[in-house]
Amino acid sequence: ESLDNVLQQLAYQEDQAKLLMTLPGVSHGTALCLMASLGDVTRFRDGDHAASYLGLVPSTRQSADHCYHGPITKAGSPMTRCMLTQSAQHIANHPGPLGVFFRRLCKRKNRNVAISAVARKLVTIAWLMLKNNEPYRYAVVTQVHRKFRCLRSTATGEPTRAKPGSAPKDLPDACVKHALPPIRRYDELPAGERRMLQDRGLEPVVRQLHAQPVAQQ
Repeated sequence: ESLDNVLQQLAYQEDQAKLLMTLPGVSHGTALCLMASLGDVTRFRDGDHAASYLGLVPSTRQSADHCYHGPITKAGSPMTRCMLTQSAQHIANHPGPLGVFFRRLCKRKNRNVAISAVARKLVTIAWLMLKNNEPYRYAVVTQVHRKFRCLRSTATGEPTRAKPGSAPKDLPDACVKHALPPIRRYDELPAGERRMLQDRGLEPVVRQLHAQPVAQQ
């Protein structure tokens, strides 16, 4: 418990850790572990290279004209890979694109394969978030608010009970209240990203995430 308190205090002081904690299923421990493993994200060409560095890509064997893909390579830090796998377990019911991706894979793949694929996608998204200094665009505001309120309480000793009227009304407002970089609203997203959300039937969900009231706790 004392070690966990120290980790929460470290995460509270690290802007990058707080960015990563907006990802669903990612706690302060996973965020710090991922930061420690990746280091300076600019040394990776893209998110796929970062996922390869952590051993979350399929192994490949080639012989003449034949190419075989097997289990993940398991290169890099086993602790970070384990933490990401645990985070991926919490995404099954997420209403955003990550949850849809997980549920779609589970229909045609083994659950463990789907979890590994989601863990890889978490790394690629985390790389983009750190590179662009932007929170996760499809986070559920209630979860984000609860995470950061508990983090602040442990790090500063403030009570966890929220003051009346202090709850953010939507995700952009939550980013302001918790001193996170601004987030793009749905209408500000690139055209290709909006088209992807529309094709998967996620436009109403994302609009709701960006304007969802937080229940007082």
